[in-house]
Amino acid sequence: MIRKDHHICILGGGWSNEREISLKSSNDVYKTLKSKGHNVYLYDMNEDSYDDLKNFLLSNSIDMVFNLIHGEGGEDGKIQGYLDEIGIHYCGSDSKSSALSFNKYQTKKIWQQNDISTPKFILYEDQQYKELAELFKTTFFIKDTCSGSSNNIFKIDSIDDYEYFLEEKNERQYMVEQGILADEYTAGIINDKVLPIIKIIPHNSFYDYDAKYKSDKTQFIFPNLDTNISKEITCQVSKAFNVLGCSTWARVDFFIDESEIILLEINTIPGMTDHSLVPKAADKYGLTYYDLIIEIMGIHA
Repeated sequence: MIRKDHHICILGGGWSNEREISLKSSNDVYKTLKSKGHNVYLYDMNEDSYDDLKNFLLSNSIDMVFNLIHGEGGEDGKIQGYLDEIGIHYCGSDSKSSALSFNKYQTKKIWQQNDISTPKFILYEDQQYKELAELFKTTFFIKDTCSGSSNNIFKIDSIDDYEYFLEEKNERQYMVEQGILADEYTAGIINDKVLPIIKIIPHNSFYDYDAKYKSDKTQFIFPNLDTNISKEITCQVSKAFNVLGCSTWARVDFFIDESEIILLEINTIPGMTDHSLVPKAADKYGLTYYDLIIEIMGIHA
């Protein structure tokens, strides 16, 4: 049990292309806990150094870590493995489930094996445009399998789009995914509670990095969904979370195509900024930002 007087470390920054968002998430959480009188420390892990992390945590007698490093290092199980090795308690999914959930391709394979609907997908293996266009028939996306915040995603509507991808791609692993012409939604899950569902209406052609974090034109609404659909969403989100072995909290993105719920991906360390969706949903549920942090961390007064 974590008490208010325990030493807490908020871990942020990281070294991925999501560093900027991670710094904002971690700073917001740190300031909130500090204002409530917690013994809280902020650590900007700006490089992959096990020794530096260990020295900081042990020298400050840290009892618990709230890891808010988004992207590689933070969400792929590496930091969780470090904390296990050091012997420091942390909230969120463990190393194994984090690594699995961070890989979009592996996640979708697990969901598919458990009868969870997800868009058609294949591993990208240098296929020609014609082959992919014949397979997917309509718009498709080529995605970095291990990148968050909609970074390194390419929407393909034409051979010109595909040639642009060929110019921009690097040596990372990619997957190809069917485009779904349906409304996009998201649902946070906190300790087995599925938070109010949010409908995402991006100003851009899809919910990319700018729409997530920079645009004030993206709309987020709490839709009035049919009761049966809402119950099915709760069931599918919980199932998607559990079959991956996740724990504590996450956010699941999905489409609703008529009455079919099609799961897109899971994020085991969602953003905690003023643009972030889990805090918005928690507020709708009746949890203040501080209450949300306490709930995730399991802190008792």
